[in-house]
Amino acid sequence: MTIVGIVGDVRDLGLDLPPSATVYFSYLQNPLKLGDTRYLTFVVRTGSEPGSLASAVRSEALSLDRGLPVHDVKTMDEYLGDSVTRRRFNMLLLGIFAAVALLLAGVGIYGVTSYSVSQRTREIGIRMALGARGSLISGLVLKQSIVPVLIGIALGMGFALALTRFITSLLFDVSATDPATLAAVSIFMVLVAAAASYIPARRATGVDPVTALRCE
Repeated sequence: MTIVGIVGDVRDLGLDLPPSATVYFSYLQNPLKLGDTRYLTFVVRTGSEPGSLASAVRSEALSLDRGLPVHDVKTMDEYLGDSVTRRRFNMLLLGIFAAVALLLAGVGIYGVTSYSVSQRTREIGIRMALGARGSLISGLVLKQSIVPVLIGIALGMGFALALTRFITSLLFDVSATDPATLAAVSIFMVLVAAAASYIPARRATGVDPVTALRCE
């Protein structure tokens, strides 16, 4: 047989498996067989929406042979989606668990910060009576809330790097230790902590020094 060209790698067994050796033959020279039934796979390239051509392709095939079974007509995106369905479901579950954990972390930070502000009402009142500005008080509250979060992020990053080998199989063309992803997640966690601490910090700036000292 004469070699007429070379094509790129083909991942026809799955995105997580290495490309297999593939050779394309003319159907007339080397027809594929499935049992006693010959079969063909047609790939149609189109510049329009692929789904709109499904009926036209089916009709064209049946015009050649009315008894020809034409089945499993899908777009390439649908084939690709079918190949990653299980991993996509696993990642969806991980995403849901992560979102719930993030929500619980935000609620926890808000609760702890609110309790800390209520316990330090007298201290805040004294600071404001001595001339501390509201921005200084809110900055103090935010700082004391963010520092434990930064420590937690550092510890969590260490555990995450140690456990990345367990999620490597769920990723494709993405490193489990991608610096940009880790940095984005860390920044997002800091923003969540700052948002959860904002209301208690604002509440701290509204403390009336005279009322706070009188209550104590």
